[in-house]
Amino acid sequence: MTITTFLSHQWSSFWRARNANKSMAIQIVLGIFYLLVFLEIAALGIFLPYFLQEKMPGKEPVFLFCSYIIYYFLVGLLFRFQLQELPSLSIQPYLAQNIKRSSMLRFLNVRSLVHIINILPLFVFIPFSVIVILPAYGALATTCFLLSMLAMVLNNHFLNLYIKRKSINSSWWFFGIVIAIALVKGLDYFHILSFEKTSGNIFTGLLHHPWLCVIPASMAVITFFINNNYVKNHLYIEELVSERKLKVNRNYSLLDKYGDIGDIIALDLKLIFRNKRPRSLIILSGIFLLYGLMFYPKYLQTGNYTMLFLFALIITGLFISNYGQFLFAWQSSHFDGLMSYNINMKQYIKAKFYLFLTVCTLQFLLASFYGFMGWRILPIQLAAFLYSIGVNGFVTIYAATFNARYLDLNKSASMNFQGVGAVQWLQSLLISFGPAAIFYVLNKFAGFWPAVLSISALGIAGLIFNEQIIHWLAGQFNLRKHTILQGFREK
Repeated sequence: MTITTFLSHQWSSFWRARNANKSMAIQIVLGIFYLLVFLEIAALGIFLPYFLQEKMPGKEPVFLFCSYIIYYFLVGLLFRFQLQELPSLSIQPYLAQNIKRSSMLRFLNVRSLVHIINILPLFVFIPFSVIVILPAYGALATTCFLLSMLAMVLNNHFLNLYIKRKSINSSWWFFGIVIAIALVKGLDYFHILSFEKTSGNIFTGLLHHPWLCVIPASMAVITFFINNNYVKNHLYIEELVSERKLKVNRNYSLLDKYGDIGDIIALDLKLIFRNKRPRSLIILSGIFLLYGLMFYPKYLQTGNYTMLFLFALIITGLFISNYGQFLFAWQSSHFDGLMSYNINMKQYIKAKFYLFLTVCTLQFLLASFYGFMGWRILPIQLAAFLYSIGVNGFVTIYAATFNARYLDLNKSASMNFQGVGAVQWLQSLLISFGPAAIFYVLNKFAGFWPAVLSISALGIAGLIFNEQIIHWLAGQFNLRKHTILQGFREK
């Protein structure tokens, strides 16, 4: 079976789907958005050399450009893990027929290459190479340089697919990559090893010795075969069935001693780790812990404590925003059955709040290591943490009572706006920029410590009166209960 046959099957599946017209409208909107992004990135590639000469006069623009390439591909690997989905195919009907597995793998590999993340870098590398590198180093060096960049893009592409597939069975693969990137940035931050200088020397070396382009090309080929062989060795119906059974048998008996609240938290944990969309939000929360490496040094140096607080709020409270906005919608597929039991909504909401508290506490403890960059980060992160669990948590739960949209949990969270409405957008802006605006005003007119203590006091007040707030939130849910149930039935 050829690739064109698989494509025709995918095309027919798209148009025969129930919401084909709606999906087409979304694709058109996304296509316009991507076109605008392409044009902006291309403009960046054209005007980048002039920008570098203006901001950093006297420095070689090619070396400056090359010095950030390693960082680009390392950070890009993290973004790929979140934004790039695994290529999918309804594979079981094909496995029962006389179709070679190599044909299916060939289609999956070709299809996976068509992604915006693979195309965007070319809109930077090609204009910069034509405008700056070609006049200085000649056609051969420029061509080999572009081939090397393309090979690095492909290497990242297939490496990401391999890591994501391995992470399905063991999340340590993903965390291993995160830790490795954090160590690289840490070595550079503490001036143990300059990766900017190393990156500049490596990629300018490619320009002086074009034959070295065989190294990144070899890396891409090796990564492709590793990923391809892994998929080929696991392309059996028996393995698909065994994976499904493994997911069903997972249990959280440790939570049994906490009664109804423990049962509800266990239900949430099972939902998170068994389904693609909520699981990807957990991974996203882990990725955002690394944002401090990129933004904290800059704002510490400039003394912009408001921006430090904003990023601390995102780092310590992202789980509340991402998971909490769909608080009831996560269980939309079985919410009718859930409500048929005699569930105490106050206990139900309290269990959700304790889940927020547990995850955000873990994020706060992990982020506390940023205190080595500067002691002011610690009180700012503590204030952001207290505000997240004491105020933002309850605001998010209240906003969730207005969300009556069904969610498909098997879809990835990246570029997926299913279930997101105006209330969710407003809630996300409110819990991020609202407290940042308060912090800015207090810091400007009262000082650093009054701002930190005031924000912390608001969070502590929310924790002290959590019983009364949860009781009120349960009443708000009951007011809109039947509207929510009706909305969840409209799939």
